[in-house]
Amino acid sequence: MSPANNTNSWLLIGAAVLLAVACSSTTTSEPGAAAGAPASDAGDAASGGSSGDGSAGAGGTAGAVATGGSAGAGGTAGAGATGGSAGAAGSGAGGSAGSPCDDPCPAPNGGVTWQCKKRFLYGVNYAWNVFGGDFGGVPQWGQHGVSNNAGAVSADLADMRAHGAGTIRWWMFPDFRGAGVTFDASDTPTGLGGTAVADIDKALELAEQNDVYLMLTLFSFDAFKPTGDVSGIRVPGIAPMVTDDARRAALMQVVRQVAQTVEASPYAHRMMAWDVINEPEWAISGTDPYADPAFTPDASSLQTVTFSQMETFVKDAISALRGESSALVTVGGAAAKWARDWSQVDVDFYSLHIYDWVDQYWPYSDPPGTYGLSKPIVMQEMAFDGLSGTPYGTVVQSFWDTGYAGAMPWMWTEASAANKSAFKAFADQHGCETVYSHAVANLLAASAHPFCRAAPVPGVIPSLRRCRVLDGVPDCSGAR
Repeated sequence: MSPANNTNSWLLIGAAVLLAVACSSTTTSEPGAAAGAPASDAGDAASGGSSGDGSAGAGGTAGAVATGGSAGAGGTAGAGATGGSAGAAGSGAGGSAGSPCDDPCPAPNGGVTWQCKKRFLYGVNYAWNVFGGDFGGVPQWGQHGVSNNAGAVSADLADMRAHGAGTIRWWMFPDFRGAGVTFDASDTPTGLGGTAVADIDKALELAEQNDVYLMLTLFSFDAFKPTGDVSGIRVPGIAPMVTDDARRAALMQVVRQVAQTVEASPYAHRMMAWDVINEPEWAISGTDPYADPAFTPDASSLQTVTFSQMETFVKDAISALRGESSALVTVGGAAAKWARDWSQVDVDFYSLHIYDWVDQYWPYSDPPGTYGLSKPIVMQEMAFDGLSGTPYGTVVQSFWDTGYAGAMPWMWTEASAANKSAFKAFADQHGCETVYSHAVANLLAASAHPFCRAAPVPGVIPSLRRCRVLDGVPDCSGAR
């Protein structure tokens, strides 16, 4: 590249950075940290403003403070230009009662707030490449985990992201056929095995490369099948681990190991939420104490437990996760029929699944307030083909309009081209409000700023390197 071209390139990049800063000033306030949560580090100090020719330098703005954190340090004074006086230093804001967050495009209705951004959690159920083997592998069947199957998994993640998915729900141990969890002779868990650690590391790395965030589902009701042989593999059932204190404690140590592995990754910020267990209601007998209808478990093929036993298991898992991880936590509830099941287990948001059989009695058009829950509700599973003859786009737009916090159709590897097109159409309409990536959100928000000459094509993120400067105004109208 010639020196002249190099200089022009830097000018374009510099102008684009100014565009991103100028077009990302929306601020929202987030609630203070929950009782018992550790206070975060002090907020960043605001910097003193730069000065114009002959005018006073602008004072620094207040330091940002993380939720529940201590006051941010004041900014330094801005330097005065010729004939100008120094700008006043900014002061830090207190953190005990909540703090300002720089959020360029908060979701206007329902949403899940994470890392200071409120978004309609729009994603998809992957939900696996190899059932029970993505995290650990199934060596007896020659099936590999993520670390030895990175090409195929990365291609899947790239396809999801290209169609607008920001968050990926991914199952870890739906049962114990894989080598990911090891057991002793009494079927007591002893730790992570196989390629589980390498697979977790690789999954986070691939999430970084493909700009997606992960919601990892630890377990599923499928694991409540009795201990038995599956095509030559002895698969321990999870029910004895749920009901026996010692075995449950051992399994919680495995949960801790999983969370510790995530937190040790340089890409740990890609871990958005833990989903403790998928549809546990199918393995519960009796009733809950929260006035929900009686459970209707699959007792013919599953070892059922009482609600009290399942609730204890979920609480223990959440406690283990909270001790090791900063990610959010939820439980993949089977249906609105049992909406209040997990209201006492310290989730950050509720997750409900809806299919035609649910829609007949608890229709998708019912607003989230119908269920009397105090936290956001994400429709974590729904059919790609819509509900009871209503098209997908109509259903998900209703979720958006009525205040649900997100939607995640099931499942990507079985989705048709038409399914993917419908999924992307919604993402294109709400690009910024469904994306947690800070850089991407700023770009999308910038496209609507009055200084921007033309909005980009919906769903297309403009490349700042291709922006121009016309009469002193950044122009990204031709960026693709």
